[in-house]
Amino acid sequence: MLIQKKLNTLNVCRQNEYRIKCVVFLCIILLPLVTVFAQKPAPTIRDSSFERFNGKTITVRYGKPSLNGRKIFGSVVPYYKVWRTGSGAATEFETEADIEINGAIVPRGKYTLYTIPTETNWKFIINKQTGQWGTVYNSQYDLARLDIRPEQLKTPVENLTFSIQKIFDNNGVLVLEWEYVRLRIPFHVSSERLIPSPKDSLRFQMDGVTIAVYYSRPSVRGRKIFGGVVSYGQVWRTGANAATTISFSNDVIIGDTLIPKGTYTIFTLPTKKYWLLIINRQTGQWGTMYNKEYDFVRLPMKVRKLPSLVEQFTIRIDKKTNTSASLKLQWEYTEASVDITLPQQ
Repeated sequence: MLIQKKLNTLNVCRQNEYRIKCVVFLCIILLPLVTVFAQKPAPTIRDSSFERFNGKTITVRYGKPSLNGRKIFGSVVPYYKVWRTGSGAATEFETEADIEINGAIVPRGKYTLYTIPTETNWKFIINKQTGQWGTVYNSQYDLARLDIRPEQLKTPVENLTFSIQKIFDNNGVLVLEWEYVRLRIPFHVSSERLIPSPKDSLRFQMDGVTIAVYYSRPSVRGRKIFGGVVSYGQVWRTGANAATTISFSNDVIIGDTLIPKGTYTIFTLPTKKYWLLIINRQTGQWGTMYNKEYDFVRLPMKVRKLPSLVEQFTIRIDKKTNTSASLKLQWEYTEASVDITLPQQ
């Protein structure tokens, strides 16, 4: 009897030991799978918003991430880096009409939207490449980059949300909200085909020195330009689209400053009372990408009112003498100019 009890006890121990080994084995097998599933991100929710303007539809389609208790801007979404502005596949913007956004012409078609968030100012990017994953970005396909100042919300928005708000039959606002940030991007819907700002260039010879300018030529199209489309007191790209460049085959003097030979970007700072010409050493960037740290010099310009309308923005260089000329910027009813001379040998 005693022997039988010991045998029963031994069998129970062996069974318990077997069960424990089975549990340990299953944990070893299943733990990595549990970890993988625990780390798997929540599925991307796709959403869209659309509005009709004079029978033409404007639509935005995007992935809709949530806060989930996280700090977003400056953390999950880093500052000063291109962001897909959503989640999953690239955020798609489609317009059945030509529209104008902050001076940039966007022909009817499909585009991808990106942004570059910062603490004080965002870049809103309209890109011509479509159908790619959201993290695939190629700046060579940029149609326009716009400066947008974000608004701060008092209460957080849990899910990233795009909306299109109709102001009038031909005016609307694209609104983006997430966390404590709101972006408002006004746009104008045209009933006709808009002509993008064409590229142009000029070359000027002065006593063997070549001056070359490359720029785009936006049109007035019935708008108020200076103090309207071009804000007073803010640096202007001095043209449209890509940055306006100027190059000198030899040293020149602009105003009273010696400018070494080379290629530069020119910006201007228009105000109601005066203009400044900005010679900037950074080149090859989009026209709205201005970095003051690269300024070579800021020079005062002469400003006068023109007797008749200049429809397309124009840069010209008029000869004064064999060794001097005048660089002139003309648009709407305004001309701003500065003298260029050659250094004495």
